[in-house]
Amino acid sequence: MDNPRATRIGLVLGAGGVLGGAWMAGALHAIADRTRFYPRHAEYIVGTSAGSVLAALGAAGVPPWLLIPESSANIYHGLIDADGNLELAGDLWARIVRRTHLGLPSLRPGSVSLVRSAFGQPGWTGVMRVLTGLLPAGFISTDPIKETIRWVAPRGGWVQHPNCWIVACDYASGERVVFGRDAEADIGQAVAASCAIPGFYCPEQIGERFYIDGGLHSMSNADLLFGLDLDLVVCLNPLSARHGFAGWDPVNRMAEVTRRAVARQLDAEVATLRDQGTPVLVLEPTPDDLAAIGANVMDERRRAKVLEVAIRTTTAQLEMPGLAPLVASLQRKEPSRPRRRLQPRLRPAV
Repeated sequence: MDNPRATRIGLVLGAGGVLGGAWMAGALHAIADRTRFYPRHAEYIVGTSAGSVLAALGAAGVPPWLLIPESSANIYHGLIDADGNLELAGDLWARIVRRTHLGLPSLRPGSVSLVRSAFGQPGWTGVMRVLTGLLPAGFISTDPIKETIRWVAPRGGWVQHPNCWIVACDYASGERVVFGRDAEADIGQAVAASCAIPGFYCPEQIGERFYIDGGLHSMSNADLLFGLDLDLVVCLNPLSARHGFAGWDPVNRMAEVTRRAVARQLDAEVATLRDQGTPVLVLEPTPDDLAAIGANVMDERRRAKVLEVAIRTTTAQLEMPGLAPLVASLQRKEPSRPRRRLQPRLRPAV
């Protein structure tokens, strides 16, 4: 690995929809600016749903700022795509979230077998399987996701990182499947499967099986790093929060309940990692981030604002004295060039 300090770091990038992905891109940019740590430096990268997009791109060496709309240098010369092109210009995230409707939504449950699989499953896991199975199958194509992600790997291939794990779930059984570790697919298909939000995106067919969002099992899937004896795990989890929304909007109240449930699940995973002796740096949305994100995490119009706020709030978190030892573990030295602050130019929020 490209890590002169030989610190073994695991990076967990959780589910979060379009705006959760924007928040993580901003957070990763802030981390890189503060420490010079980029996703490719992690020994293990776990990506779920929106986090799988950032995991695949980051594992391939794409810097976080490339996902910032209208950044000051939104062209990256460090990769050659599958067609031999030296660069790709434009708004990558906008390419990913293009929406092509494939017919009209159905009113029938998407997966009765998934509902059946909930029996005997404890608590939140069982509830998620029932709700997901009862939702109609998604009707929006995942092709834009696949086409964009395949830019970073040869067609039919995987990113050149030894441990990039993309999490999805079997649409019939609810079983978690970890592409890049236990199952094979090309990187575009794996990310599309991980991003296939039930009732929104079409399930992704790989071989004879259909897959949906890896958040069905866990919004973070940090438990995949259990027992690896890492020096540090960095977990970005945009769907958990310790703070509520302001006001009494019922949609916000429902989002708050979900976020607290996700936080409890994350807490259990983090507690186990810490019991195993692995320090964990958890970054979650602050009240300012939640105000920018709102209740609809698929609202593309708020993306630039979410990115801008995430850079500011994450930078502030990284400068908290209590986190200094963990941040120091991320710090990288690059003597070949002087450190400079990255200053992307953000477009005004819509």
